[in-house]
Amino acid sequence: MINNLIQAYKNTKYKVFNPNLVIEIGVINNDLNDLMGKNNASEWAYITAFNPYSKALTEIENKDRHLQLKEVTKSFFTYEGHGVGTDSSWEPELSLLVIGISKAEAILIGKKFEQNAIVYGKIDSTPELLILV
Repeated sequence: MINNLIQAYKNTKYKVFNPNLVIEIGVINNDLNDLMGKNNASEWAYITAFNPYSKALTEIENKDRHLQLKEVTKSFFTYEGHGVGTDSSWEPELSLLVIGISKAEAILIGKKFEQNAIVYGKIDSTPELLILV
C-alpha cells in the first residue's frame, strides 16, 4: 500500500497557478529557479493540508484546512496550486508552493497537517519527495 502511495506521489504533477509552473520529482525546473531568484530564496516546499493521511475529507473540511495552512505559512512567499495525480479517482489537492522555507520547518508543517509526504527542493537542484510517516 505505502509503496503504491509513494509511486503515486512521484508521478504527481505539482502545479502552481500563477506563475504557471509544473514541478515534477527529480526534474530540475528553470522557471522555479527563476522564481526562487526573484524572491531571493534558496529553499522551497510544496505542501497541502488536504486529506490527512490520505483520508478523503469533504470539500468544506479541506478548504478550511487550506486556510489554516495559509495562516501557518503567511510569513513566507506562497503561491497556490494543486497536485494532480495519475489516479483520476482523487481530486487535485489545493496546495501551496512555499518559498524560503527550511527543510526542517517544511517537515514540521507537513506533519502538523498529517501529510504522508511533501515535496522539497533547493535552487538549482531536483525536487525530492520527503516521506513523513
